[in-house]
Amino acid sequence: MLKFIAFFRRFRVFLVFLILQILALSSFFSVMSFPRTKFFNSSAAITGTLLSWERNIIKYIYLDEANERLQAQNIELEKRIPDNFISVDAKTAIINDTIQKLSFERTPATVINSSHSFTNNYFTINAGSLKGVERKMGVVSSQGIVGTVYDVSRHYAIVKSVLTSDINISAYIDGTDAYGIIKYDGEDPRRVKLTGISNDIVIKKGSPVNARGRGGYFPQGEPIGRVENLEPIEGKPMWDITVRLNQDMRKLRYVYIIKNINQLELEELERGIEQLQ
Repeated sequence: MLKFIAFFRRFRVFLVFLILQILALSSFFSVMSFPRTKFFNSSAAITGTLLSWERNIIKYIYLDEANERLQAQNIELEKRIPDNFISVDAKTAIINDTIQKLSFERTPATVINSSHSFTNNYFTINAGSLKGVERKMGVVSSQGIVGTVYDVSRHYAIVKSVLTSDINISAYIDGTDAYGIIKYDGEDPRRVKLTGISNDIVIKKGSPVNARGRGGYFPQGEPIGRVENLEPIEGKPMWDITVRLNQDMRKLRYVYIIKNINQLELEELERGIEQLQ
């Protein structure tokens, strides 16, 4: 008690000033509407900013989960598009066209490691043999073709990127009968070359470039990019065509693995052609 009295005596002037200051400010904000409004508006602005930061952090944390749900929804929507189906047989299609069979299935996955600065680039996805992933399956994003499966483990797969010199994707230019092979020259991760097209074929800049569907690894018409530039190759009757990829491979995050349900049938049939040659 003696210590409390001594403390009060020592700081009595400051304590009296503090009490009077609090009373004065309380009266000021109670009576004057403008300062009171400014005070509460400032408090609301600060609170709103803090809540906005919190919301953005939470949105970022759950971004992967939201994208995975979006991938699943895209797959369900694709199952409803008639062009993604083939009839089990002609009679079934005539009797009841709702009994159909998917020609391609898509399995969603996330890229967990990737490269884009080399001549031959690869990326790793978090889907493997347990999800039905196999070697040579095509891989696409929501923007277009991004590669083919190179190697598979139980839970992961290595994908040979479209930015690889020997990927050899057969492609055609929309609006023409011209088709060639996609090649990567290792110079720019946003661009590839389309080789093997004769320069007597009229080609317009900006024309879409799509997968031809050769080998059954990609659906025919799957987008790749657009013709950005073309020049005749000196000494050869061919175009030097630069294609700007739809998908920026430096920003690749979410992909789909393509499974052709009739792949085995196609491979057996084409193997017979190879034997004839």
